[in-house]
Amino acid sequence: MSEEIDPLVEAARGGDEHAFRALVEPLARELHAYAYRMLGGFHDADDALQESRLKAWRALATYQPRASFRAWMYRIVTNTCLDLLKLRSRRVMPQDVSPPVAPGPPATAPRADIAWIEPYPDAFLPAAPSPEQAVRLREGVRLAFVRVVQMLPPRQRAALILHDVLDWSVAEVAAMLDTTEAAINSALQRARATIARPHASSSPTSALAPRHAEVADRFVRAWESGDFDDLVALLANDAVMSMPPWEYWLDGKDAVVATMRSPGTWDGEPRPGRYKLVPAPMNGEPAALAYVRAPDGRYYPVCLNVLSLDADGRIAELTTFVLPELFAAWGFPAVLDA
Repeated sequence: MSEEIDPLVEAARGGDEHAFRALVEPLARELHAYAYRMLGGFHDADDALQESRLKAWRALATYQPRASFRAWMYRIVTNTCLDLLKLRSRRVMPQDVSPPVAPGPPATAPRADIAWIEPYPDAFLPAAPSPEQAVRLREGVRLAFVRVVQMLPPRQRAALILHDVLDWSVAEVAAMLDTTEAAINSALQRARATIARPHASSSPTSALAPRHAEVADRFVRAWESGDFDDLVALLANDAVMSMPPWEYWLDGKDAVVATMRSPGTWDGEPRPGRYKLVPAPMNGEPAALAYVRAPDGRYYPVCLNVLSLDADGRIAELTTFVLPELFAAWGFPAVLDA
């Protein structure tokens, strides 16, 4: 007896684009977030998802209902990401490519020739069917996790994300990667050993989630007022700060505080009215978009600050992404009125 095929698939095979969109669009958020974890770049994830849609449309005749349509799409996205990784450099953070610098704003030119890890908005993550899975999805896009999985060989990376983050079975992952279950188990063992090494940042507990809003609020108040006393109390002693696309990072609380209070950072002394900040959780962590005041009195996008917390709820890492061009792509205004 032949296996029954979903009527939507049959319609799509017949050239019905509406049926095809009805199949693919409900999966778009989770596939996009998966591609981001694999590639480390927001626009890279866009490229992978767009290319995967085209591949799926052209290959519908090869789909067999032995696996779900969702699993078939994951296989296509996985192979697309693996192809892209053959052509692109591994994405990194400043700590991966240079020693720490002296306090103050960057003194060198930005490095457009380096592939930097990019942030990912929590608002773009798919809905999770349970609180436990929601925590796993958020922790699976944390900057520390995304950074360390970029160190893995691409197929190990895919196996780890598909199995440990997205909860596909070993058999399903083996089918997606066209290999054996034994090979997947071996890849998982090696990948877990790599990300457990000392250079890999430890995962936070989900108990920190209620503290995110408080930390973001205190960070916003500090930057909008120019008074950093409250924020200094939030910093871990071994806190670091980095600023892609500059080959720039600061090591230690004192260096971070000195930079925050530097006149070079503020174009003068820290003061109210220089910045407006908009809270916007990113990578499962508290974050805020910063807009800087221009001579016309309006505020224009300048950077995004992601605050990574340690197990005690202190800011262990402050990552300032200077990516104003992505504000609109994330759904935020290009300008704020005074």
